[in-house]
Amino acid sequence: MGKRIASFAAVLILIAMPAIALAGYATSLRYATKTGRVYHTVTWDLKLIWRATFSSDSFREAFIKRHAVVNHLTPEETAVFTAEQERRQQDGWEFFIGMYTKDPYKNFSAYEDSFWQILLETESGEVYKPLSVDMIPITPYEGVMYPYLDRWSRAYRVVFPKVPLGSKIRLMLQSVIGQSTLKWNIE
Repeated sequence: MGKRIASFAAVLILIAMPAIALAGYATSLRYATKTGRVYHTVTWDLKLIWRATFSSDSFREAFIKRHAVVNHLTPEETAVFTAEQERRQQDGWEFFIGMYTKDPYKNFSAYEDSFWQILLETESGEVYKPLSVDMIPITPYEGVMYPYLDRWSRAYRVVFPKVPLGSKIRLMLQSVIGQSTLKWNIE
């Protein structure tokens, strides 16, 4: 009788683990992601909608767990992925950005000729330009990990220098047509 209960409990845990991982990831994603918009000042036409997910330590931990479940990783593969993510976290502050803009406003890069400029402001008021802005092809994986992406979105990985942030940060996206600022409270 005890073996049956233990077996039943083990099967129940194996069935519930993906749902638990999804619930934890969805909550972490919701807290790590902010949304901004830019409208035309006269016509109120939407010029930009963007969502940025800050890869804080707590979000990255949830991201790793969800990645392991989605990709059916073994413990060894999960350890390798975790080490890679920890290295990336040491290299800089990373944001995943999903952006929708009308056709003339799509140029977004780390170069000076980029239509959109992005800046990170720390709690102390210091402002930093990104080290890199890389366009990410949207595959089914990105759609699962960042469900706010849709068929009109473009996705980017933006990395800023690894500097002390303080307890509050602001991410500013600006161009000649407008500006949008997102704010996070750091745990």
